[in-house]
Amino acid sequence: MEKKLRVEGMSCQHCVGRVKKYLESVKDVTDVHVDLENKSADFKAGPDIDMEAIIKKIKSFGFTATEKS
Repeated sequence: MEKKLRVEGMSCQHCVGRVKKYLESVKDVTDVHVDLENKSADFKAGPDIDMEAIIKKIKSFGFTATEKS
């Protein structure tokens, strides 16, 4: 299933890489695309994905993350 996050606070490609690397490490997450300009992180995930845990981890990097509908 497609998941979309709005990620505020990324200011460079290093920030993008950090979010992308983390998302790619999450079990059952595939096809990760993080976009600095659009402040987004889009990916495919299995039905049991814990979005709250993903958002919490991204916030621990100093960014603001919210799920887009």
